[in-house]
Amino acid sequence: MNSFPKIFFDLVEIISRFPGIGKRSAERIAFFILRMKPDEVKQLTAKIEEVYQYIKPCRICNNFSTQEVCSICSNSSRDKSIVCIVEEPKDILAIEKTSQYRGVYYVLLGSISPLEGITEEELNLRKLLNRLERKEIKEIIIATDPDNEGEITAQFLIEKISPYKVKIYRIAIGVPLGTQIEYIDSATLGKALIEKKAVLDF
Repeated sequence: MNSFPKIFFDLVEIISRFPGIGKRSAERIAFFILRMKPDEVKQLTAKIEEVYQYIKPCRICNNFSTQEVCSICSNSSRDKSIVCIVEEPKDILAIEKTSQYRGVYYVLLGSISPLEGITEEELNLRKLLNRLERKEIKEIIIATDPDNEGEITAQFLIEKISPYKVKIYRIAIGVPLGTQIEYIDSATLGKALIEKKAVLDF
C-alpha cells in the first residue's frame, strides 16, 4: 500500500502531462510545491489563472498576447510584407533573440503529424490566406522545425502558398535535423535566417 495520499499522486500525474516532464521530474516538482509557503502557492495559482484568462492568440498572427493585436503586429517598424511562419509562439521568442529578423510572424499552433492524427485541415491558415489574397504579403519564410513533422508541414505550406506567387524561403540547412526551433542557439538560428534558401521566387 502506498504511504502517500492519493491527491499527491493526482498532482504528480497532472504535472507529468507537461512537455518534457517525466514521472520523476513531476514528483520532484510536486514535493517542491509541498514545501512552498502558503503565500507562494497563492501567487502561483493566481498567476496561472491570470495567464489563462488574459493571454489569447493575436487576431492577426496567432501569437500569444494580452491585447487583441500582439506587440509585433502592431509595431509600425516591422515589415508587414514579410511573414515568417512558425509552429508555436515559443518559436517567435527564439527567432527574436537573434535580432536578425524585422518582418512579422504567423503561428500555425501545431504541425502536421500523421502519427498523432493531426492533418493539414487542423492547421489554422485562413487568416494567412486572406492576407495573401489581399496581396499584403510579398515574402514568406517557412521556419517550421527541421524534423519529420516540420518538413511535412513545410511541403504542405509550399503547395498551399505557391499559387499566390510570392517569394517563399525555407530556413537554411545549418539548423540541425530533428531539432526544435526553440532549442537552437541564437547564433545558429540567426545565420539560418540570413542564409535562408529560396523555394519559390517570382
